[in-house]
Order: sequence, then C-alpha cells, then structure tokens
Amino acid sequence: MRERKRGYTMPIFILVLALGTFAIGTEEYLVAGLLPSVAADMHVSEEVAGQLVTVFALTYAIGSPLLVTAMAHIGRKRVLLISLVLFALANLASTLAPSASWLFGTRILAALAAAIYTPTAMAASAQLVEEKLRGRAMSIILAGSTGALVLGLPLGSWVGSLFGWRASFAMVALIGTLSALLLCILLPNIQQHGSVVSWSERLALLTKRHVWLALALTFISLVGANSLLTYIRPVLDRVTTFDAALLSLVLFGIGAASLLGNLLGGYLADRWGIGRTLIRVYALMILITLTISLLTLLHKSFALNIIAVVILVVWSTVAWLGAPALNSYLAMLEPQSAPVVLSLNMTALYLGTAGAGALGGLVLALGGIEYLGATCSLAMLIALLLILSNTRLVNRNKGQAREEVPSPVIQQKSAPAGEQS
Repeated sequence: MRERKRGYTMPIFILVLALGTFAIGTEEYLVAGLLPSVAADMHVSEEVAGQLVTVFALTYAIGSPLLVTAMAHIGRKRVLLISLVLFALANLASTLAPSASWLFGTRILAALAAAIYTPTAMAASAQLVEEKLRGRAMSIILAGSTGALVLGLPLGSWVGSLFGWRASFAMVALIGTLSALLLCILLPNIQQHGSVVSWSERLALLTKRHVWLALALTFISLVGANSLLTYIRPVLDRVTTFDAALLSLVLFGIGAASLLGNLLGGYLADRWGIGRTLIRVYALMILITLTISLLTLLHKSFALNIIAVVILVVWSTVAWLGAPALNSYLAMLEPQSAPVVLSLNMTALYLGTAGAGALGGLVLALGGIEYLGATCSLAMLIALLLILSNTRLVNRNKGQAREEVPSPVIQQKSAPAGEQS
C-alpha cells in the first residue's frame, strides 16, 4: 500500500517542483518583455535597464555553486521552502521599487534564491522517484524553465501592458508563493545524501583543454544569442508597428519557436552528428542575425511587420537547435564526470547570459540598436571558429555519439544556440 501511495503522489511532487522552476524562469526572462516600461519608470536608459538581466545571471552563476555547497547539510525540503519564500519576497519587493538601484538589489536577492532552488529541486526529484523514472522527472522540472520562455515571458509582458510592469513582478511573486505552499503540504521531508562535488574536482576538469574549450563555446554562443533576446522588445519596437497586445503574441511565438528548436535539435544531432549540427546552426545564426541588423535600417511598414516576425521566429528556432548536440558532447568529454562537467556548463551558461546583457547594453549605448544583430553574428562567428578548431568535435559522427554518450545524460536548463538540451 505504501508503494502504491508513493507512485500516486509522485507526479504531484514533480509538477509542484516544476511550478517553482516556471516561476524562476519567468523572473529571469521577465525584464526582456518589460524593458521599455521599466526603463521609463525608473528614469534610466534601456541599456541600463537591460543590466537587470546581467545582474541576475551573474549572481546566479557565482552564487549557485557556493550556496548549494554551503547548504548541503540542510534537509532539501527546508532548502526548497527557504529559497522559494526568499524568491517570492524579492519579487514582492520589486513591485515597491522607488528606484533602479532598489530593483537591482531585489533582482540579486531573487537570483540567489533561484541559484539555490533549481539544483536542489533536481536533486530532490532524483531522490523521490524510482531510478527508471528519474530522467522523466527531471525533464518535467526542466520543462518549467522552458515553459517560462514560451508562456511566462509573453504572459508577463501582457500583464505589464494592462496593469504596469510592477504587476508582472507581483504575478511572479504569487506563483512562487503558491509553489512554496504546495511544496509545504505535498513534499515529504528529504534529507541530503551523497557527497558534494568538491572545488578541487571542478578545477581539475578545467585543466583539460577540450573541457574548457567546450565551456568557452557555451559562453560565447550564449552571448551571441542572448544579446538579442535581452533587448528583443527594443528590436520589436524598431522594426514593427504592433501595439503591446500584439507584441505579447509575437513574444509567445518566439518562445514557442525556441521549444520547437530544442526538440528538433535532438533529432538533427542524431541524424547529422554533433559537429555538423553545430557548424550548420552557427553558420545560419550568423546570416540570420546580420539580416536582423539590416531590418532595423528599414522604414516601418506592414510588409516589414510580417518579414520581421518570420525572421525572429526562425532566429529563435535556429538559436535552440544546437542545444542537444552540445549537451551530449559535454557529457562525452568526460563520461565518468558528466555531472561535474554539466554543472560547470551551467555556470558558463549564466556567465554567458550576464555577458550578453552587458554587451548588448554597451552596443545600444555606443552604436545603436542597428548594430546589435551584427554584434551577435560576430559572437557566433567566434563560436563557429571554436568548433572548427576542435577536430574531435567536428569528426564526431552519429555512430560514435550513440556509443559514447553516457546514459542517462543529466539535462539542464534549456538554453539557446547549443548550450543545453
């Protein structure tokens, strides 16, 4: 009877954990959809407001390994509840922000909470379910983050257009609070177990050229993709004549395209092989981002509305196509240390997101939005050259990939242009 009860309640636990990652993912992407209104209300430029994305990602990248290690001795349910409560309070405080500096501070607090919650939720899911169901459980939790880009970003933008940007942060606080309440009721006490990955293990892997080369690829390709994503609203304002409601629909389409790209990327990696997939993805990204720069130079028209939406949806799809290929490659590099390599890749991912916000803001401040796509294409060119310089990756064929990828491969947060699956 006990086993039957556990099997019945398990999906509820996983869905509640996924609700938490959905709230966190929505918080991460929220500023991209609210950038003009936040900048105007805080009396700062859009490039300065864009640094709200930078500070969130940088705090997450630095804070996650430190905080997770520091809290390793605390029961996982308690850690999850503490992080969600802090996350909800940080977003509630954002709704009261009288200045940009206040908002930067609350974003840092929210990022610290997120940096604790997501890896702990993944570990808790692995502990709660049978081994044969762990991969499915993790994918559901990670779907919360992907769903944030598909639903959270356009929903937050729509709420902001109706009630103001502060209401969007209140919405995220409400979702975080609901998740905490459900976890408190439904999640059993979970004690931490197993050894924590030491810093010496992480640093030892970084001495290997093929590992840091792959991590550099994650970082640079994230910069190339997210520099545009962070400032997607100013780009849409430049190339379209849509009102706020239509822009929310466009953002939904861009988010849905990213999900399609992530799913299609796995099929292409199996069909083409890892090296060919990434080479083609980055070559396409160079052309698409250059085209986006050209679009910003044209006069607004009905035809430009259609062309811009189509190109941005294609951009979003292609940006996520390479994700499964690189994630598999990272696991192949050191099969016995795949979890450690992938955890390092998560840090590289958020550092890349932080770098994207900083670079995009610099481009807008010094050159203008018409140079943003060209800057992204330059980053993608560097990523392409990195792939071509790594003959081990380029020569990886379909058969080798299937033989060498450890199973199960630990997944991470979905990310663009070859970072994650």
